[in-house]
Amino acid sequence: MEAQFANVVDITNINICRCCLKNHCYKDISTEYYQCGEKEVYEDMLKDTFDVQIQHETRNGATSRRLICDDCISKLREAYTFKKMVMDNEARFQQYLDGLSFDESKFKSLVPSDFEMYNPDDSFEDNEVLANIKEEATKTNIKIKKKRKVSETRRKFSRNSSNPNAKIWDRSSKTRILRENSLKLLANSSICVFQWNKSRYRCFCCSEPFDDMNLLKEHTYTEHSLTDIERKMIKQQNLLVKVEISLLKCKICDKNLSDLDNLKNHLHNAHNVEFPSLEHLFVPFKIQDGGLTCQICYENFKLFRVLNIHMNKHYQKHICDKCGAGFSSLIFLNLHRTRLHRPFKCGRCKLDFKNKVDRKNHEIKAHNIQHERKKRFPCPFCDERFFQESAKVQHLVQKHDFEKPEFKCEFCSKSFITKSLVNNHTKYAHLKEKSHECDLCHSYFYSRSDLGRHKGTHVDGKKFSCNTCSSLFSSKESLRRHIKRSHL
Repeated sequence: MEAQFANVVDITNINICRCCLKNHCYKDISTEYYQCGEKEVYEDMLKDTFDVQIQHETRNGATSRRLICDDCISKLREAYTFKKMVMDNEARFQQYLDGLSFDESKFKSLVPSDFEMYNPDDSFEDNEVLANIKEEATKTNIKIKKKRKVSETRRKFSRNSSNPNAKIWDRSSKTRILRENSLKLLANSSICVFQWNKSRYRCFCCSEPFDDMNLLKEHTYTEHSLTDIERKMIKQQNLLVKVEISLLKCKICDKNLSDLDNLKNHLHNAHNVEFPSLEHLFVPFKIQDGGLTCQICYENFKLFRVLNIHMNKHYQKHICDKCGAGFSSLIFLNLHRTRLHRPFKCGRCKLDFKNKVDRKNHEIKAHNIQHERKKRFPCPFCDERFFQESAKVQHLVQKHDFEKPEFKCEFCSKSFITKSLVNNHTKYAHLKEKSHECDLCHSYFYSRSDLGRHKGTHVDGKKFSCNTCSSLFSSKESLRRHIKRSHL
């Protein structure tokens, strides 16, 4: 502990987590916070769960800060919830065994089959309890035996009993053929399979992260075999697999090839490798050649994340049943459904709306419900609350002497105080991502607010006038932006 603080001048002024000693912590353990409507005091949770008391260590007559980071809060919350669950269930179980009076609605989740035959007014002998437990155990054993018979049948009728993966039953012959074609390409070339998760390239088999594709290739070739990759393909139910083909070579004759189609034709014509069909499970990427280019339409991208989203246009295996949009994986389809097709219901009349704005306008007009904008970001050191995280961070820097954080843009010299601000700046200024369409003129815009300002141009009559140049505008926001750009 002393070695960790050797370079610190005054321990009373540093901002570290008292649990893991990480820097830049914003939450005090004795302050009340709210999680999903439930009050949390981390000092009490530490005491109740682990019987640990974080002391006000004194130095030169001053007390040190008692802070906790978000990672430790998550771990503490899980431990606190688990202990509470165990204690509650133990109390329920003891009450059940003792035959005490109970509220059936409260305890209906506890051994439902036994509660149906239980009557508090009757005498419940121990041998009856044991008989019920024995009966439930017999039923469980029968279910286990049935599962074993099914698995034995699957193994018995497997097409290739010598295959180490034969115990996994392929229900679809088409997906099996696609996987076999993919494995033949992989076994006879320099293709490298990989994953993309949390802005890192990851090993397909063990998910180890890498920043450099060369290191990922070296790891895959030395640590994992073709059998490991086949098992992972079967485990993920023959989904599409990302492959890196910048330096694509045939392993048999060492010939350089440009793409997967040329590789497949070369293996078939030159080396008599048979492919039952023309399809496979691979989505090709060329990452090592210095650029990010789509291998289907040759469109260029600056970030792999954007290229990965773009590939959904070419590999539409999963189709949205509401709008017809196609996606390469079920994960992207579920995200699309959640963001665009999740219904917003009115709490009074149960009507469905496309978005929160329409629902809010309906509730104001139809039910006279007043909506107040919530200040969701409280300061842990005073009573101030803020609408946005950036305003909270700015307050911590100005009022509580925190070091100003800097998140730099990858494409220009600008920096921001939160990661969300730099992400919005990148999308708006550099990537030009526009996904909000005007239903009147079919123009696309970056955000809903931009679309709302644009729709004002379709409304007849401009009511807002500039006092300086007498220009007319359709909304207050357009007038404000005009004054800021032209007259300030």
